[in-house]
Amino acid sequence: MTAAMAVFSQLVFSQGAFGLDQPSYTVLSAQEDIEIRRYDDMAAVEVSVRGSRSAATREAFGILFAYISGANTAGGDIAMTAPVRQEASSEKISMTAPVIQTPGQGDVWRVAFYLPRTYSAATAPRPTDPRVQLITVEGKKVAAIQFSGRWTDRNFRRHQSRLEEYIDQQGLTATGQPVFAYFNAPFTLPPFRRNEVQIPLAD
Repeated sequence: MTAAMAVFSQLVFSQGAFGLDQPSYTVLSAQEDIEIRRYDDMAAVEVSVRGSRSAATREAFGILFAYISGANTAGGDIAMTAPVRQEASSEKISMTAPVIQTPGQGDVWRVAFYLPRTYSAATAPRPTDPRVQLITVEGKKVAAIQFSGRWTDRNFRRHQSRLEEYIDQQGLTATGQPVFAYFNAPFTLPPFRRNEVQIPLAD
């Protein structure tokens, strides 16, 4: 992360996710750290990156940060929102040569910044970087589990398993793959981080 990005993230995330625009949702039911929610549609900018989950997040943050910092057709800044959204992609990125691959680093991840609610995918400034796409994250019903701690694969897998068990026990039907949500800056102490795994559900 560059110095400018570090300063920016410190400013916008210094109070965690408080004060940042976030996707609007209604809590349909709750049990301890698990909620069933219904989300509204929300615009976002998204990029697909190859690599491990953590490496892809770091690379994508820089690309998306550039968009909200002026790499758009309006040439102006766009307010930061929370959370940063990440999910595995079913799409393939075109191969190039040579290929240098480390075990566990060949996955493709879609990482997105939500845009302030004043924007839609049609009205938001267009990205000047062709890797960045404006999208609409469609509103849906999801199961979400909230937890703190480090951004390790083990931590996310453990809570994903708990959420999948809950969905099974409640007789609910998952309709898509998990989404990982990061609400805080990297320098936030792990006990004070808000992380989530979200799984879309059938209505």
